[in-house]
Amino acid sequence: MKRILHSRLPERFQGRVPPLVVEIAVALVVTGMLAILRIAMIPWVGDRAPYALVFVAAVGSSFLGGWRSGLLAILIGQFMVWNLVVYPAANPILRSQLIGGLVVATISQLVAVAIIALYQREVDRAWRRREEQVDLLHQALAEIDHRTANNYQTVLALILAQARRAEPPIQQALQQVADRIRAIALASKQLALSSESLEVVRVTHHLGELCSQIRQGLSRPGVRVECQFEDVTVGAEQAIAMSILVNELVTNALKHAFPDGRQGKIRVSLGKSADGLTLEIADDGVGMKKSARTRGTGLGTRLVDTFTRQLDARHEIETGDGGTCHRFHCPLAA
Repeated sequence: MKRILHSRLPERFQGRVPPLVVEIAVALVVTGMLAILRIAMIPWVGDRAPYALVFVAAVGSSFLGGWRSGLLAILIGQFMVWNLVVYPAANPILRSQLIGGLVVATISQLVAVAIIALYQREVDRAWRRREEQVDLLHQALAEIDHRTANNYQTVLALILAQARRAEPPIQQALQQVADRIRAIALASKQLALSSESLEVVRVTHHLGELCSQIRQGLSRPGVRVECQFEDVTVGAEQAIAMSILVNELVTNALKHAFPDGRQGKIRVSLGKSADGLTLEIADDGVGMKKSARTRGTGLGTRLVDTFTRQLDARHEIETGDGGTCHRFHCPLAA
């Protein structure tokens, strides 16, 4: 993606107006405005400091339109000041002596324009070097993201291949490991694709995609997974921790909250609160006491506790015959 390297107008209008036309227009407009101002000042200042505003016109035109615009402003400005201010007001005997002042002022203005041109050239070179470095960095990061995604897929393939040959209890454990790796992989993917920078993730896209993948992989008829997220961004570590929590609790609810073909829904929401963010995973199933959740290995519970501490969050659980609600109150990272 090309960026505007500086504030010069020819580059800003590039592709719409020829640069030379913009340079001439800048010189004419700036010089014309200052010439009108200088003529209006004649009743108060007479012919004193006649070339002062030409300096301003040359500098302004150079910054806005480039050195050629500044050079044109000098030619137009000096011509107008000499013929409209200096020459008419001068004593005929002194007119020849005023030419020296015109020459000195013109040389000084040319030097000022040359200094500005050299400065702009160095700024352009620095910007080009920076753009080249940024492009190389983007290419390197894209390659790293691609290789990381491939590594995740390789690990998942190995785990799932082993699961297919294992006994049912081990198969289930390996499938849970695969689900957790998939959640972390998705967080890394969203960090690359949906983030505002390399340090933050737009959670709306990220958790929505995660819930979609869980729904496709585990859901069954009659159980819906609904998502509602405010448009917020969080740090990369927060995004990964939230991914694990959502993956663990949604997966657990899909497996245990709706036994014997029971129908219902699971709702995942994230929104801003007075003290930060509130992440909520709720279902209208049978509740934790009646579910088969307690027959697991306890790894899911330990993961929830670990990532709750990582988020520095407060975890509230409400459960009963009407379902279970996990609510995490997370402070925003500084």
